[in-house]
Amino acid sequence: MDKFDRSVQRDILMALYEAAPEGITRQISQSFEQRFGGQHSYIANLRYLEGHGLLTCRIDQYIGGGYEIAYDLMAITSKGIDFVRNDGGLGAILNVVNVRLHSDTINTLESIISSSGLATEEEKSAMISTLRKLPEDAIKHLNLKLLDMGLARLPDAFHAIQTALHGLL
Repeated sequence: MDKFDRSVQRDILMALYEAAPEGITRQISQSFEQRFGGQHSYIANLRYLEGHGLLTCRIDQYIGGGYEIAYDLMAITSKGIDFVRNDGGLGAILNVVNVRLHSDTINTLESIISSSGLATEEEKSAMISTLRKLPEDAIKHLNLKLLDMGLARLPDAFHAIQTALHGLL
């Protein structure tokens, strides 16, 4: 049995989703404890889901050992609701990032293409011509791809800078 069973974790979130804004009942909580194979695994999963911000719960640990789960205080969070609904929810709407392109961005891309030694003059002219014809969304997509590629090569850039600096000293 997998200690962190994704199916049972999803079922806990669904039970909390259905019970919202109330907590779950003792019977439902006990059934999840059984499905996880005991209190220890159940608590580990509750803490895991809480750690990801999908639910809130109160678990008291006693000095002599043992735990008490305040099942009636357990609640699904807004992030948990978005996860269960699998539609991004308000989080997707509220966390939109806008990318604005200015004419200097296109000019810089053209300059990079022109100074490249990896293409013939004919290929460079064709790329610049194509770049100028691209719609705004395509240019945004191209810039994001170039940014991703640049970030992926960042360690190489740091190494080149370090090498150059050591050569100057």
